[in-house]
Amino acid sequence: MKKTILLLLLFIAFSCKNTNNDKSEIAPNETAPVESNESAADKESDINRYDNIDNLEEPVDTSKTNSGAGEISGRYLKQGELDEACNCYCIEVSLTGNSEFCLQPDRMYINVRFEKTGNGYDAFYVSPSSRNKDKNLPWEDFSKKDAIASLKATNDGLKLDWIGFKINGQIATDYAIFGKKTLEGNFTKN
Repeated sequence: MKKTILLLLLFIAFSCKNTNNDKSEIAPNETAPVESNESAADKESDINRYDNIDNLEEPVDTSKTNSGAGEISGRYLKQGELDEACNCYCIEVSLTGNSEFCLQPDRMYINVRFEKTGNGYDAFYVSPSSRNKDKNLPWEDFSKKDAIASLKATNDGLKLDWIGFKINGQIATDYAIFGKKTLEGNFTKN
């Protein structure tokens, strides 16, 4: 009897050990773990520490952009311009509604909306603003589906690149200069 119990215990012990070490038996919905010859140090060096914040090339001071979580909302003043009243050389970025861009001082204002892209935000034309005084442009022809500007977070604010209006998928060259002088460049949070 003692031999039977001892054999039974040995059998159970060895069968449990074999189950834990047997990697060839895999459940139908599981995949086998991939073994690698890489050391832990090699694996850590492959990790990009910025992968969770849109692959930024360098750290961003979030106190100036509020973009630690991808958020860039706020008012920004174009660097090198004195526009304390925020009439034309600043932008108000709202990710939940329309914002206004000034294309030419005291003449041309448009409403825009922002969409997140892989590495920043794109601005899209929505309509002329109620402050707009230039009624002669073909506003209804400008694309609302093509980006007119792109924004990226920088160490000290935002960088805006002006693309321009598009008509039928082509840059509207007659209107390409609008926005270029007032909007393109670097902005600091105001």
